[in-house]
Amino acid sequence: MVFDCIAIDFGNSKSRDNIAVIKSVFPHAVVIPFVDSYLEIAKRMLPETQTRYQWMLSSKIDYSDFDFDYIPEQHQATQVHVWANELQQEGDTFLFPRQFADQDIKLLRDYKDVNYHTHNFDYDFDYLEQHYDLSNVMENISTCKIPIARYMKYSDTSDDGLFYPSYWEDLKIYRSGNTFYLPGKSLSHIKTQIYDYPFIYNISVPDNKDCFDICFISNGEPFEQENYDLLKNHVYQNNLKNKLHWIRNVDGRTQAYKQASTTSSTEYFYAVFAKSKVKETFMFDYTVDRALTKRHRIFYAHLQELNIAYGTFNINLYNKTLCLETPDDNILDFTLSQPHEVVPIISNETVLAPDNYTAWKNAFREVSKLVLWQYKKPTVETQHRLKKWLETKNEWLAKGATDGKKFTEKSDYNEDIILQTYTWDFCRSKFKSLYPTEIFY
Repeated sequence: MVFDCIAIDFGNSKSRDNIAVIKSVFPHAVVIPFVDSYLEIAKRMLPETQTRYQWMLSSKIDYSDFDFDYIPEQHQATQVHVWANELQQEGDTFLFPRQFADQDIKLLRDYKDVNYHTHNFDYDFDYLEQHYDLSNVMENISTCKIPIARYMKYSDTSDDGLFYPSYWEDLKIYRSGNTFYLPGKSLSHIKTQIYDYPFIYNISVPDNKDCFDICFISNGEPFEQENYDLLKNHVYQNNLKNKLHWIRNVDGRTQAYKQASTTSSTEYFYAVFAKSKVKETFMFDYTVDRALTKRHRIFYAHLQELNIAYGTFNINLYNKTLCLETPDDNILDFTLSQPHEVVPIISNETVLAPDNYTAWKNAFREVSKLVLWQYKKPTVETQHRLKKWLETKNEWLAKGATDGKKFTEKSDYNEDIILQTYTWDFCRSKFKSLYPTEIFY
């Protein structure tokens, strides 16, 4: 017995040949393009069928060896029959009873009686293969234009894995490790991150850890060798594979970051500052989410003298491309000037007050910024941090905090003036003018 037939044309590479096979069995098959989902097509087309059952077939499948003489048994009269590959049970070959439209469902498994069959179909995957790396994840997506139902296999490595998407409901993005299968429909939604598209299904999460270079940045601090050796031993004792570089005596944070960027051989690098004592539990193995835009990651530092932890005097994970794109001038906070994300993991203890000048400089620079930010955009968090700095019991931290507050207020919150705190020469000159008998480096 021949039932009515709908053939869904995906416009895939083997579409013409596969539709011809369907037409040889069902000369009067209705061929329609895929628009939304199998569910919506079934609901729309079933009321028009003239037979007890209706086939819904796909142009992605070669049906040359399929037996269309199948007739459900009497006890199967209201079942939906699905022939599918073992890796995807939601299609792409269906035999619908007329009663299917009587139930209001969204998921195939919600239907009261589904009979799943397996069949080894010759399937036309018809992917667009596109690769990315950590410098161009979003940029490469925006260059692609494909039909709404065609999938792009978007990966950072080549593999021979097979993937069968479901077309039963809203087209989904599938993620398998660091490989994304993106339907053409999703591309117009993705602006800043893959998560802009609302329908994402995780087949598996990434199982690798990223291994980025580490750049130790110092400027002649009396304790730089001690903390560099601590970091070097941490890498060695934990058998870390991260490559370690030492960036020395670069005036100003901006230029130091840029030198670290050109020295590093990886798209991201960890910036560890001379005043940082890395925590034993911090393994430099943060994994960058490939579904996000490029951004810096800000870890927490524990400031023992203030009994507070937040993203200052901390270890940062910088994106090389963003660092090199950052302007050389008029940047009060290099890290915050580009897209960034706070990761509330304590990465290090900070040596805030190993000597009078270092203590003063640390407090002076940090508080001058905090006072400016609190003036421009007051928050409870910034106020709390200011309170911790200004009420510290450490003499030279307290002096630096008070001097930083006065400096910003006296400058009438002029950011160009406050930017001077970013260079070491200015800090030395300011300290010498306020405390001429004190030693500094």
